[in-house]
Amino acid sequence: MAGDVPRERLMDMAEQAIVAAGGPAIASVRFKFTCSLCGERCILREPNTLRERGECWRCGTETEIREGGFMLLLQLEPGS
Repeated sequence: MAGDVPRERLMDMAEQAIVAAGGPAIASVRFKFTCSLCGERCILREPNTLRERGECWRCGTETEIREGGFMLLLQLEPGS
């Protein structure tokens, strides 16, 4: 998918984004990948974890995650 980056670079980018946002007490990431069968954009459930494979929420296909993206999640208030 356009904009996706290889997993090695993806990990570095995610770590840099967490640090730039204030560290792991404030920020986390959820990694994204594209299903190899249906093309759906999927998000891994576990924060800060880039698995080797991911399951599509739409069709159930398991896809090897060779490249992807992430979303940065920020905790705006303590306990939120």
